[in-house]
Amino acid sequence: MTPPSLDAHVRLDTHPTHPSTVVATLTGTQAHIPHVGLEAADWHVVAKNTLVLARIDHEESQ
Repeated sequence: MTPPSLDAHVRLDTHPTHPSTVVATLTGTQAHIPHVGLEAADWHVVAKNTLVLARIDHEESQ
């Protein structure tokens, strides 16, 4: 028997003004599942179902 598929989608994109930052947008009825994993990996929640991961090991060019 095939297990049911997970209804969660993660869209990754670079931040429009900070190229060293990645934005994850979560959708689906089970979006909480990847949400927990991303938070555990030090992603930061910035809005409901939106998290960011930023590199701060150097100055960004202006």
